[in-house]
Amino acid sequence: MREQEMISVSVIGSGSWGTAISAWLARNGHDVRIWDIDESVIDDINNNRCNSRYLPDVELPTGIRAFKQIESALNECQMAVVVVPSRVFEQALHQMRNCLHVMDSRSMPTIVWGTKGFSSSTGELLSTSADEILGDKVVKAVISGPSFAFEVVRGFPAGFDLGSRRTDKLEEIADVFRNDSTLVYTTNDIVGVQVGGATKNVIAIAAGISDGMELGINARCMLITRGLAEMNRFNTALGGKAETMMGLSGLGDLVLTCSGDLSRNRRLGLALGQGKKMDEFVAEIGQEVEGIQSTREAYSIGRKLDVFMPTTERVYRILFEGLSPVQAARELMAIGPSLN
Repeated sequence: MREQEMISVSVIGSGSWGTAISAWLARNGHDVRIWDIDESVIDDINNNRCNSRYLPDVELPTGIRAFKQIESALNECQMAVVVVPSRVFEQALHQMRNCLHVMDSRSMPTIVWGTKGFSSSTGELLSTSADEILGDKVVKAVISGPSFAFEVVRGFPAGFDLGSRRTDKLEEIADVFRNDSTLVYTTNDIVGVQVGGATKNVIAIAAGISDGMELGINARCMLITRGLAEMNRFNTALGGKAETMMGLSGLGDLVLTCSGDLSRNRRLGLALGQGKKMDEFVAEIGQEVEGIQSTREAYSIGRKLDVFMPTTERVYRILFEGLSPVQAARELMAIGPSLN
């Protein structure tokens, strides 16, 4: 790893993942400012060096300051990392666009997003929203990989894919995140990195449903394997590279989310497989379950592009049309290998 330049970074979003990224970057020695609309979380971070709502019992490293005004958080920063739920991603970008003039004027600002999902207004990839809202005023990149916030905030080993069309800036951006316990691979396939991060949540719901029904580890592994093939058909239809789906942002994140009980998407599936209602589960955990919206958008896009996505279709029908998990399992098993 090359010698790292210390910079000022603004993290937009103080949920569990935003807080974990803030801790990660602060441990790297960067000056980190975090912003959110939830003022109680901002006060907690500033006064107690913790985020007791999302990551209780974790003391945050020094070097993190929290702000209630987005302009203050972005002031003189060279980079911003957007980690808000996908449903408010565009709203956050619009607020940032109005403040780009306060960012470090010595070079073009860099905007990286760790949000996984699709646009809530158009159903398109988040990079499309970023292009439309921010244009060519910033360098844009996406980071994704198998990464539970609970572990990242504690500095456990992890690996990520960083995607950007600006190949001349890729290594420079990646170096901001790299350290002795964090690998960051780079690619110009910004589509594939995003597709993996969004669609793996759909398959994780399916795997959770299977486990909630106690169908066994064999069934879970079958869903992961066939789910990966489904994700890649979708990915290539959108212009992504097949090899990206075999990397950390595809296969790596898929395996993590389908098998780790820290995954909110897997836990939603477990609840559904045990006969519980989606709304009850979401209210109980009190956090965003990105796979719900991702299922809706992936299903819609897949139909428009005529992509064969049998698992996504069944998850969609379970979530939104009342299909029973038992019937969904029967239908998937009846498809047969000739249509895989």
